[in-house]
Amino acid sequence: MEPGKATQAANEPVAQTAEAIARTLKLGNGLGFLVRLVNTRANLLYQELTGQADITPRQFGALLVLYQGGTLTLTELASRISVDRSTLTEMVRRMVREKLIVKSDNGDDRRSAVVSLTQEGTEALMRLVPGAANLQGALLAPIPPGERRQFIRWMMLVAGGEDTRD
Repeated sequence: MEPGKATQAANEPVAQTAEAIARTLKLGNGLGFLVRLVNTRANLLYQELTGQADITPRQFGALLVLYQGGTLTLTELASRISVDRSTLTEMVRRMVREKLIVKSDNGDDRRSAVVSLTQEGTEALMRLVPGAANLQGALLAPIPPGERRQFIRWMMLVAGGEDTRD
């Protein structure tokens, strides 16, 4: 048997399977597609409920974590808001430019930096908190109240978080 034909024969069932899947796959039922729709809805509701579009939901998360936790290293902040360091670097740059946070050398470790809230950052956070606090209720509104807790547990499992079942 020729090497090209053996490889081609081995690939044919995969191609047929892919074609069969492609004919029947429903985009609207795909979890990735639905997560993107939920994310879009969450972002639009966040903007509506907070009355602004300048501070993103991710930046809000950083402000809240810094408000609650005080000065943090970039690694600690990245971990607490679940973003990678490259994403955090650009976000911190924008937030420093907007005077929401201040970045400085870490006195304990000159290889790392720390960030903390500015007065402007605290004031911005306090303006956003009431609207942002209503976001979860608005997102969960279509789900029957008795099923919301379970829905959140399942979302945490899908997101790779801890199973918080009692």
